[in-house]
Amino acid sequence: MKLLAALSLAVLATIVPAQPAINELDPRAGDFLAFPLDSISRAANAAYQAARYNEAARLYQTALEHDVTNSGDIYNLACCHGLLKQDSLAALYLRRAFRAGFDDIGHVRQDPDFDSVRTRPVFATLVDSLSAASESVQTRSGTQVAIEAASFIPGYVRLPAGFDSTRAYPLVIGLHGFGSDPKSFLRLYERAGSPEIIYACLQAPYAFGAGRDLGYSWSTWNKEDSTVDRRSALLSSDYIAGAARKLSASYRTNGTWLLGFSQGCFMAYRTGIARHELFKGIMCFGGGLDTTTFNAADYAAARGLRIFASHGKEDRMVEFKYGTTTRDFLKRRGYDITFAELKGGHTVPEQQLKQAMKWMAAK
Repeated sequence: MKLLAALSLAVLATIVPAQPAINELDPRAGDFLAFPLDSISRAANAAYQAARYNEAARLYQTALEHDVTNSGDIYNLACCHGLLKQDSLAALYLRRAFRAGFDDIGHVRQDPDFDSVRTRPVFATLVDSLSAASESVQTRSGTQVAIEAASFIPGYVRLPAGFDSTRAYPLVIGLHGFGSDPKSFLRLYERAGSPEIIYACLQAPYAFGAGRDLGYSWSTWNKEDSTVDRRSALLSSDYIAGAARKLSASYRTNGTWLLGFSQGCFMAYRTGIARHELFKGIMCFGGGLDTTTFNAADYAAARGLRIFASHGKEDRMVEFKYGTTTRDFLKRRGYDITFAELKGGHTVPEQQLKQAMKWMAAK
């Protein structure tokens, strides 16, 4: 055992560069813990959205120096190199993303970020290798089946300063985007100017690995059953409607509103139209409506919903056309919809968020 340990240390020494000695009693020894990792990751995402791919790659690398396990950031780094037409680097970081836990080979095959390098030998060979490995893992793991089950899911509520339980407030239910979580989405409250509302954020039901943390989705899928995606979204709509009823019964409210971003925006449209009797309106950022979801009678019945929508013209995650197509579709059906386009990417800008709060209070 001692020989094996010595050999392991010798191998490790060839991989990890020698580090300066650490004085564990020095109060500055832990200064690395103050590194603004989340801020760097957000800046990297913003640079990617703005098509500044060299800058985004540098920022992702900086973040990864402090968290080598974040498979999502490693994958994003591979995407940056794909967009920069660097086939060898795109392949290198894609391989490392899979080693860190990223495993969606289907997404890789469809991701337009790799279109410029997809047919180059070094990248194509890697994708074929990763596909074979994924199929082997799936064979050993067995066949996945989708089983419907009831469960308790956490949500979080922010009350305004000086909250008065005898007074009625607008209730705003926040629906976060794909891969995010309710605690992150709760931070919109301060960005909106800490308005006098009851702000509740729900957690999407379907968890999955997203870097060093769990992310959540409002729908799930199963390659053995193509109906699972649609059915799971319907269950999420039922869950959101149930949360609206429970929260309205728990607090004095003068109306309930849905606020959704990205995938949460799609869910806000779906739930608001399907359960229009529960809501006064919808505020949507960076998303749209699947116009095939409902029939003409459904759209007519929900025409009383007020809608505020905002979308970035440079959005690469959910294209700007989804926002404008939804706007035009609903306007033709007589909906009261306010649309704010902005110069920027896939985000909830503070200015438009505050605009939405004023719009909500206007009627």
